[in-house]
Amino acid sequence: MASGQTDKNTTIIRVYKYGLIPKGPFPEEAVTELWRANKLWNNLVAIHKQDREDFEEARCNADAEYKKEFLNLKQINHDIDNAYYEKRNARMQASTKEASHPLIKNANAKINALTKQRNAIYEQLKSSGKKADKLIDKVAHNKEFRAKINRATNAKHTDGMYSNTAWEVNAYFKTSRDIAFKTNSQLRFHRFDGTGFFNFRFRRKGAKVDGVFFEELFLSDKPKNKNNARLLLIERDDTRRKPRILMRATLAGGQKIATQTRHEFALIYHRPIPEGSQIQNGKIIRSRIGDKFSYHLALTVKQPVVEPVEIPTDRAVGIDIGFRRIGDTIQVATIASSNEAEMPIEVFVPDKMMRSMEHVIELQSDIDDTATELGKIIKPIFKKNPLEESHPKFGLWKAVAKAPPHVTLSFETAYKLARWILREPEQLPEKAETEIKKWWRSNSRHYREMHNLKRKQLNHRKHFYRQIAYELVSRGVLIVLEKINLSDFAETKDTDNKLGNKARSQRFLVSPSEFRNAIINAASREGIDFKEVPPHYTSKTCSACGFLNKELTSQKQWNCPNCGVIHDRDINAARNIANLGMEYVKNRKKGAKDI
Repeated sequence: MASGQTDKNTTIIRVYKYGLIPKGPFPEEAVTELWRANKLWNNLVAIHKQDREDFEEARCNADAEYKKEFLNLKQINHDIDNAYYEKRNARMQASTKEASHPLIKNANAKINALTKQRNAIYEQLKSSGKKADKLIDKVAHNKEFRAKINRATNAKHTDGMYSNTAWEVNAYFKTSRDIAFKTNSQLRFHRFDGTGFFNFRFRRKGAKVDGVFFEELFLSDKPKNKNNARLLLIERDDTRRKPRILMRATLAGGQKIATQTRHEFALIYHRPIPEGSQIQNGKIIRSRIGDKFSYHLALTVKQPVVEPVEIPTDRAVGIDIGFRRIGDTIQVATIASSNEAEMPIEVFVPDKMMRSMEHVIELQSDIDDTATELGKIIKPIFKKNPLEESHPKFGLWKAVAKAPPHVTLSFETAYKLARWILREPEQLPEKAETEIKKWWRSNSRHYREMHNLKRKQLNHRKHFYRQIAYELVSRGVLIVLEKINLSDFAETKDTDNKLGNKARSQRFLVSPSEFRNAIINAASREGIDFKEVPPHYTSKTCSACGFLNKELTSQKQWNCPNCGVIHDRDINAARNIANLGMEYVKNRKKGAKDI
């Protein structure tokens, strides 16, 4: 299969991610390259923000009606920000997040009223905005904006950053900007923390499109210039359980070898790339874990579509994904077949994973408490001894000194303060530095332990979910999932509910969304059909007779008033989901209608 000859109907794009182990210290020149990429992002965001200001100013100058409504919008946004601030104070005063509490109820009512006013202003702005657009040269404005963006991405303005990485940052910016427009959100500046990516493209000489076979990335004597490739696989070691490949990458520098910064990694090749697949591009990703870094190689691969497996038409398996605390563990999901003779399976978090999770939460809570106490001591000192705005750590000082009364010092900020003072002493008043160093001596080891355990726990979770997904796929039957809004499982801190921080952390760490994605990825990879169905009333409908028990609340077990069958709520829901899948199988011959 030659590059450029793949058919979109017979191929699919997949991303393969592999762990990397650096050989020796990571080069400072490579860190500088990441800093350049971060600087480019911030430059693009600054251009975007200035462009929006100029665009709105042009609209306001062109149309008085639009200007009036635009100023109203700015005021209402300010009022909404204040309303959320008042809501946070109400939560602190009420000592709960439950929406039924009078203080929180009043705060929500105010926010909802202001939001309705803002939506009404948005509708007015749409019509007046179209009128204002006709009075300005929008085409010329957009052309000038694109020219500024392209000029900022050019190598001349990125301090010589590798062009593939620069244009990948540009592409990410454009995607983020489109999303910001659709969701009415804001693009934000990124503080550089040593993380980022290096982008690589793979293309055969003379080809018009990207794409090479995996074997073509290995070192060879021909063509001669291949040994100078920016990413090169040198040799493979199959003596380990998971094969390792020695990889060399050019992370910084120009076209001449003498100016390039190269570094070697051990690539953990745990997942083979299918035969006949073409690698289009790759990223070496540097991520932060506490005060350490992890490295991964993400390869974008165009691979042949797996032929669908012929699935039985007499049964399906349904999965009810949820979150339920049972005893000392957490139930992630319930799996049941449409064939009632097959025993259902309840998926629980393994004991080892649960103990690790509990320990991580306890460590984080303890460190957070000590950081809060540190903040109470140093905040008044910081306020009395401000840093100059030009000081490199002004932002860190501001995060402490200018924090609102309800915001406590986080353990991450405390850790950054301690690392700074240890590297550069005598930057702050003696009392503040003494307290920060005291906090460091007591908590630095626990901080590193917390992040290392969290990383291990997340890897354990990923492996556990993939095992279950593999077992499901190996059944060779239709897999049916709930079509759910994953944000319902996030339980973010701004959500009004009775969950405490510990329960919220557990739900986040269990991550039902990752379990769902593991199943979908495994099914797609092996050619097993899967279907998502609406979850409405799956828990309240009797899977034996179809009776809808509208009076059912949150009971784990219930009796069907119609036929008398005793149901487990989650097993019943999973079986109903499987039955909905069977309807899909029956209808597929008629045209694969959605359920």
